[in-house]
Amino acid sequence: MKHLFTFSLIFSMLFVTKAKGQLSFFRNGNITVLETNGDTLKNPWAGGFNSTQFSEIDLDLDGTKDLISFDRTGNRLNTFINDGIANTTSYTHAPQYIQNFPKMTNWVLLRDYNCDGKMDIFTAFSGGIRIYKNTSAGTLNFTLVDSILSSNYQPDSTPNFIPLYVSSSDLPAIDDIDGDGDLDILTFSAAGSYVEYHKNLTIENNGNCDSLSFELRNRCWGFFKENSSNNSVTFNDTCNFNNNNPEKGAQHAGSTLFTMDVDANNSKELILGDAAFNNLTLLYNSDFSPNLDGSNITSQDTAFPSNHSGTFPVDLYVFPAGFYFDVNNDNVDDLIVATNFGGTCKNNENIWLYENNNATNNPNFNLSTNSFLQEGMIEQGEGAYPTFFDYNADGLLDIVIGNYGVFDTSSSTNFNTSLWLYENVGTLLTPIFQLIDMDYANISTMNLDLIGSQPGVRLTPTFGDVDGDGDEDMLVGGYWGYIHYFENTAGAGNTANFVLNQVQYQGIDVGLFSSPQLVDLNRDLLLDLVIGKRDGYFSYYENIGTSSSPNFSLITSTLGNVHTKRYNEFNGNSMPFVYDDAGVYKMLSGATNGYIYQFGNIDGNLTGTFSIDSSFQNIQDGSSTSVTLADINNDSFLDLLIGNYSGGVVYYQGDFPTTTILKDNNVIDEIKVYPNPAQNYINIDFGKHLTNSSIEILDILGKRVYSEKVESQQIIVNIQNLSLGVYFLKINTILGATIHKIIKN
Repeated sequence: MKHLFTFSLIFSMLFVTKAKGQLSFFRNGNITVLETNGDTLKNPWAGGFNSTQFSEIDLDLDGTKDLISFDRTGNRLNTFINDGIANTTSYTHAPQYIQNFPKMTNWVLLRDYNCDGKMDIFTAFSGGIRIYKNTSAGTLNFTLVDSILSSNYQPDSTPNFIPLYVSSSDLPAIDDIDGDGDLDILTFSAAGSYVEYHKNLTIENNGNCDSLSFELRNRCWGFFKENSSNNSVTFNDTCNFNNNNPEKGAQHAGSTLFTMDVDANNSKELILGDAAFNNLTLLYNSDFSPNLDGSNITSQDTAFPSNHSGTFPVDLYVFPAGFYFDVNNDNVDDLIVATNFGGTCKNNENIWLYENNNATNNPNFNLSTNSFLQEGMIEQGEGAYPTFFDYNADGLLDIVIGNYGVFDTSSSTNFNTSLWLYENVGTLLTPIFQLIDMDYANISTMNLDLIGSQPGVRLTPTFGDVDGDGDEDMLVGGYWGYIHYFENTAGAGNTANFVLNQVQYQGIDVGLFSSPQLVDLNRDLLLDLVIGKRDGYFSYYENIGTSSSPNFSLITSTLGNVHTKRYNEFNGNSMPFVYDDAGVYKMLSGATNGYIYQFGNIDGNLTGTFSIDSSFQNIQDGSSTSVTLADINNDSFLDLLIGNYSGGVVYYQGDFPTTTILKDNNVIDEIKVYPNPAQNYINIDFGKHLTNSSIEILDILGKRVYSEKVESQQIIVNIQNLSLGVYFLKINTILGATIHKIIKN
């Protein structure tokens, strides 16, 4: 407890006037997680992948290309630092860079459009493309340069600049197709089976590539047509339209495009993925025109890339997409293939990495792994619903995680749904979690779905002593809205042994997506039930029985008159966690939209209206999030686990709140400090509070290790010379002062 005393002493020295604070967390990836065989997961808390896109970018501005991932499931961005080991694929999760990116949806591709060596952002927006320029200088930064990209659709007559169309379900090819040094775009037209070629004229017009200027040069690039019944193509299609007439054809269903030169002839081949198929089709381009501005698709390979070294062909169940850049630091581009489908699809082992053993323009591929980066994460397929539970009664909190399911076509539900048990094999101060059971309590074999006489999906566990015998029992929610009761027959102090006692326990039915929590909500010493559900509201079942013979009676289906839906959302998917904050009940909840909701004004107000914070600490990590709290490192602060629909879990460590000596309540909100944790530099943006400002950095003993008078709106503080550890950043302004805990890692 020495460090806690030191923290308190520092705070008492700093703040002799009234201070304001609240429960706070910081994202931490340093809790060790082990596989069943004892191997350490590289990036356990990265949060999982479902339908993920990849691009390279220098995140820390050290000259080495790092990695971003973007998951269509929840529009979830993630950042990874390239460890920079020659001929080795090795990335470290670095979520501190996520905040430097704008909010994006549907698809994200990073390309250097202005030839400055920095990767810019191309992303979906309103059926088109939005572009952010990489304006990094000392820190990663992006500036919006084109809210929606236009192209001249009538280059041979009166110009007609309209938004360059890209379906939100598609991925376009953004590459230098004609070899002139600027980026062109290939995309399927709005209706039909033909690919449009939008030529970038920036080099021709300006002599450089510092901007973007597109015109539609070919409505039928390659002279092929994608077949409607399968994902092969028809060659030498006459393309029964011309540049001035809109295409007529079947509605486009969804495709992914990317380009590469596979035969060293300088023309770009097109690789096509389709929404309804499991493979990639390589379309050979025999264009040998001097300026490569033509195109002629003459043959196809529907088993790509198996014919480029005899490796395995892509087989991802549905809608694969490819990404081509150097992954293993050998200066040759490699191939990543992932599913692009935002719905039910293969949701684990679905990121395939093919290493290239030859040349970028003449590849020889070898399948290296079918779970690139996933193999180093907690990854449970689709959905992750964690909770803490001491399963072996050793005084250390373990983790049980439910899921929607791992995709499995052999199952009657298309999912293998189970509970995963991670045992805490560490200590009270240093937790270490090891996966010891991927089907805890053998729940995947039990027919919890009585309607379909089949196993349940979307299983969400909660633990508590339901029968009053001194050990904790388990209730499990599920897709159909019922609760299932598993009795712990082990007895107090023993490793839990769960036996299914009752399916559809006590007839409790909340509609769909039941997410229960056992908690004494009315403080009468009996466990009650708070249940989240798909509509975003909370049901409250009071225990009107006894501690050994409970009787759960529905009090309200709209507890607190609150929910987790926003105005434009179909459902809320509430997942409650009630906790005691210094004798006062508060409730956190996950939601479909991924934000964490905090509710207050609960005690003595169970029939009234709760207070609500609909974006608690501005934490958002994916979609259909779930939350649980516990002090797992014995530092007197609650720690937070967040599960998400990508099948992973994120860990936030409990922390001292940012504290403010108040003269103006807006000071703390307007001054920004990032990244945190940090390695080399801390950025501080003072907003409008620059006058008479200064900063100090104090070590854990309260000793000043850095100070500076502030003379610019935004400053960068060099912390490279500081030792690894915890520091306090004190910001003094004319309106007051703030203290931020910062971490050098």
